[in-house]
Amino acid sequence: MSSLFDRSYTCPVCGNNFTSKQVKTSAIRAKERKKDFHALFSGENPTYYGVICCPKCGYAKFENDFIKELDSSDRLIIEQAISSHWRTQNFCEERTTEIAINVHRIALASYKVHNAKQSIIGKLYLRLAWFNRELGQDEEAKRYTELALSTFLSSYEMERFEEVPEKELEIIYLIGELNRQLGNYKEAIRWFDMTIRHEFAYKNRLLKQYAKEQWALSVEENNRFKQGR
Repeated sequence: MSSLFDRSYTCPVCGNNFTSKQVKTSAIRAKERKKDFHALFSGENPTYYGVICCPKCGYAKFENDFIKELDSSDRLIIEQAISSHWRTQNFCEERTTEIAINVHRIALASYKVHNAKQSIIGKLYLRLAWFNRELGQDEEAKRYTELALSTFLSSYEMERFEEVPEKELEIIYLIGELNRQLGNYKEAIRWFDMTIRHEFAYKNRLLKQYAKEQWALSVEENNRFKQGR
């Protein structure tokens, strides 16, 4: 029995009705969760299907954003910047890692022309880093990790999180972890310390525990780095 099912969508840009595959909740089996939130699964990976892409016009966003209505000016932006250059492509069936990479790249275009929050752009870059890592494409994974880090830094500096302070905590933590992955151990230690001391850290005990563990790992890695110079 397939672990996938068809979900119906109506494109808010061109009005096209189509179905796109999703993973049944009962079939999701996580086998490993990494400290940058990258989950590996037995069977279909639901993360691959997080972006919905209209095969007719190329509009692509995370599902919760895709189903929102657009005003006429936002539709016009997509039509001019994306749809006018789009060749019909179908990303609505079963997705491999390579297909997931392509559809997330397409989503970047939709979000960027709508001047989306940096936290959303960073989320896409982070997922692209995960997917390239899964393929063993280390240089591409590093490039997207650097882009995710830069974008999350911009998010922290520019965006306001009064309504969702836990989101700020998550971004601070990710800035620490991505710095650690890139070998910026002192910066990683500083951001992990900010996570641990954040006023809302008590609301996410798991994330606070992750920060403590990665802080200790960063200290150890930094000491090894200094000894190896």
